[in-house]
Amino acid sequence: MSEPKLTFGEKLAIVRLEARGVRRAAAGIESQPALDRKVEAIYERARKREANAKKK
Repeated sequence: MSEPKLTFGEKLAIVRLEARGVRRAAAGIESQPALDRKVEAIYERARKREANAKKK
């Protein structure tokens, strides 16, 4: 499946989550499934937005 086109706000949200992940990794926390789920949720919202735009 192709990646959806992200808005600036979505890109910024992903960057913030990734920065949090880097800080946690530096603290020794390797497994971060909650951050992975949050990033995937952003992509899912973008996919839904694109699907709705194609219907119109």
